[in-house]
Amino acid sequence: MCGSILAACASNGGEMLDGHFGSCEKFLVYRVSPAGLMLVEERATLAADEAEDRNVARARLIGDCQVVFLQSIGGPAAAKVVRAGVHPVKVAKAAPALETLAKLQESLKRPPPWLARVMGVPADSLAPFRELAEAGPA
Repeated sequence: MCGSILAACASNGGEMLDGHFGSCEKFLVYRVSPAGLMLVEERATLAADEAEDRNVARARLIGDCQVVFLQSIGGPAAAKVVRAGVHPVKVAKAAPALETLAKLQESLKRPPPWLARVMGVPADSLAPFRELAEAGPA
């Protein structure tokens, strides 16, 4: 859906963002746009834990998401998440997922270039540079 992203939250119960990437019970997957956010799916991690490389399996589990919020993640696991095309974001303390996602939702009103690209919208912060490029050499 143009103008929105999928965001995963590592969770150990309810709709809390309180999990470590490698040990959380599930990922809460939300559709987030400047106009709204909604829980799309809860993805259990139990099957991923039986895989030969559980970090790769967990990264695949959220591979359709653009960002994952979590309490912690190790370096090798973070590299696997990034390779899957997902941007990991650590949060300082456990909180309801909706609190963190409300902040993300607010940033989507004027997204940074990398988020604008995945949302399929122009990055307003790059407008001055686009104007210079369109004007051509001086």
